[in-house]
Amino acid sequence: MKKVYFLSAIAASILLISSCHKDPENHLLNVVYPSPYGIVYADQELDSIIFETFNSYNTESQVDWIEVVAGASHDVDYDYRNLYAFKSLVSFEPNTTGKTRVGAVRIDSYDYSTAAVFYQYGFLNISRPEPGVTAVQDSASFDLYVPFIASEDSICFNVSNPWTLSYAEGADQTWASFDLAQGAAGKGKVTLTVTPNPDTANGRVTVLALKSGSVTNLINIRQGAAVKDTEE
Repeated sequence: MKKVYFLSAIAASILLISSCHKDPENHLLNVVYPSPYGIVYADQELDSIIFETFNSYNTESQVDWIEVVAGASHDVDYDYRNLYAFKSLVSFEPNTTGKTRVGAVRIDSYDYSTAAVFYQYGFLNISRPEPGVTAVQDSASFDLYVPFIASEDSICFNVSNPWTLSYAEGADQTWASFDLAQGAAGKGKVTLTVTPNPDTANGRVTVLALKSGSVTNLINIRQGAAVKDTEE
């Protein structure tokens, strides 16, 4: 996994000042979400940032693939008794690099700065076959293993755009088929129909392409060689 070091402070900056001669001052800048960071998938287009402050604020994306599309800044009449919760809407460009990337939105309020950090996976949210993701993973491959005598299996996912499923270019289309080739955004399940593998010497593989928006992931369907019958 590629290590990423983000130099800006992520922890909230808090200052509480009291004075004997005037009203106390309260100044706070605290990111509520995402904390400590947010994770989005390659095809995800929208998320949000939620933070608290007593003061006016301004936000600015630190990378070209994140844009603050609503709530980029706001002015308030300061009152030490009023703690505000703000929400900024952010959009992401689809990640077609195949690699996880990290970006941040800087938040400035009063004399303090902090950042909302997002990791964007380079792959779709496919739950079967599992990608084996733990924490933040740089990339993922998808392999579904089916027994040589299997007749049915499935692919499960949750995507942000209308999706299509097809055979990858040059893939073997003779022994595995699927019941759905397209669908709406959200959770999806495709049933695979497979024929038993009669070859006792070799396994076989076919490759499917799942596409959501401009992001495509390949899913390898692997079937082992048949087990020979033994005679006593």
